[in-house]
Amino acid sequence: MRLVGLVLSAVLLVAIMVLPIMVLPLDIALGQGAANVTRALPDTVQRGETFDVTLTFTAPADEFTAFGLRDTAPDGWNATVNVAWCTPNADAGNATGNRASLTWNGPYPNGTSFTVMHKVTVPCNASLGSHSFDVSPYESFLYYYVATGGPYAENITGDYEVQVIPPAILTSTASISFYAAFGKGNPQNQTLQLWSSTPCLLNWALSDDASWLSESPTSGSCTNVHSSVAVSVNTSGMPVGDYTANITIEAPEARNSGQIVPVGLHIRETGTLQGTVNFEGRGDAPNDKWMEPFVVKLFQPGELSQAIRTEVVTTNNTGVFIITDVVAGIYDIGIKNATCLSMVVANVTVGFNETEVVDFGTTREGDANNDDYIDASDYSALSAAWLSWPGQPNWNAAADFSRDNYIDASDYGPLSVNWLKWGDLFGV
Repeated sequence: MRLVGLVLSAVLLVAIMVLPIMVLPLDIALGQGAANVTRALPDTVQRGETFDVTLTFTAPADEFTAFGLRDTAPDGWNATVNVAWCTPNADAGNATGNRASLTWNGPYPNGTSFTVMHKVTVPCNASLGSHSFDVSPYESFLYYYVATGGPYAENITGDYEVQVIPPAILTSTASISFYAAFGKGNPQNQTLQLWSSTPCLLNWALSDDASWLSESPTSGSCTNVHSSVAVSVNTSGMPVGDYTANITIEAPEARNSGQIVPVGLHIRETGTLQGTVNFEGRGDAPNDKWMEPFVVKLFQPGELSQAIRTEVVTTNNTGVFIITDVVAGIYDIGIKNATCLSMVVANVTVGFNETEVVDFGTTREGDANNDDYIDASDYSALSAAWLSWPGQPNWNAAADFSRDNYIDASDYGPLSVNWLKWGDLFGV
């Protein structure tokens, strides 16, 4: 019986891949019930999108059955098949252009449920509006054999149209804020990311309504890969105060063209930030304090996705660093160096002409690869440098968590204590 199934399946696969070899009646009633093959499609798709096409049917008889399915997407679209995407798995499959073909060897008892999935990709030049799967005879249908009879055929019912809609232009932030120290020059640039909801090219252009605001570049094209725009402000001659503006994003082919990104500029008098870090467990007294470099980032409270100021500082031998000309305001402040997990202290108020002292606590050592997460990759770096010291080929200063210029158990201890921990800025 299995041999018969293989022969019939081969015949089916050939039949559904080429033009019909005979005129076959459609929607045959077999007495045991039709296969009732039904297609389900998404309501809307976008250019460049790959979407799932789902079809279901049931085995119509208890006798030997074998099936061949052909489904034809709109002209110029591309089908992809995989036998493992089907339940039960198909025995053979083929995709040619916009046509998907699949076959199953029998036997399958009456009522066996089949769920078939193939994928279709919309070309970037597809026109907007409604597109139909081919419903003409022998373009989208199910062939099957029952016992020694057949082939019989049924048209595919259910969904047959999808709407191609315009893409969307997407941005990385809903608003941008700059904080500038009065009389101290311009704040650091910020980055606006633009991308399309599809992999097809989408043209965009930017404009703003303030003389102190600028973007570079002001036009371009993007796909679903981000395009970076540098946003900057010029505070020359501007007094202390709060200023607002808008960046308008135009993308004529996008369904949401004309997006507005509000920009705030806050020019303030300044204060000073003094940070303290505890290096407990490093070295031996009196050399247990070390001058350490840190990256310090200032954020708007609760907005850790983009720093409004970044500084590289070095602590003194008591673990203290100083940042001057900090715009007066409230911040979340994070620190990170090359061997420890990041730390954030929230809602720090820096006042005008005042020095705010912030204690960042004890460093959490063990991040040898500086990814703000302690795992096997850090252990591997420690192992590779094991029992080495400066000048040796396998020396790795980023694994010297105890800062004693020797890689040994004193370095494994901090790694073990902080195993599988991540920093407060992890992923930022």
